[in-house]
Amino acid sequence: MGLDWPGLVRKYVWDEERTPYLVASAHLTPRQIRSELFAYAFLLAMLAALATVAAMARGRGDAVALVGMVYAASVLVAAVSLGVTGRPAPALYCVTAPLAAVAAAALRVVRADMQGTEWVMFVAFAVLWIGYSVRIVRIARRLHPGE
Repeated sequence: MGLDWPGLVRKYVWDEERTPYLVASAHLTPRQIRSELFAYAFLLAMLAALATVAAMARGRGDAVALVGMVYAASVLVAAVSLGVTGRPAPALYCVTAPLAAVAAAALRVVRADMQGTEWVMFVAFAVLWIGYSVRIVRIARRLHPGE
């Protein structure tokens, strides 16, 4: 008796209705839109919460940590708002998160020792994240046309 790996992957990783990440945004159903917005918002909220706590742990007298904490908390609020309402405005604000991550890395706020291949991989991930965030904005606009 073996595991049905293809069936498990289809059930938990790739499901046309709940995880439609490779379906063009113009072809998504309202249920698929809600599912994708929720997944993105949940993951971004977790990341923003972690960044907020990390900035708080960095130090209270540090102005950079204070700015990072306020920004990360604002992204957390925007992600929760996106997950609850599906509106385009919080989706647009969430696009700034990967840009802020690259800026923080370039200014050596996050990992001052990052260089070479690690830096290239980080920037490549951020570019993909920006592209996916733009998709999320398109999806939110489709859910709420005219906003």
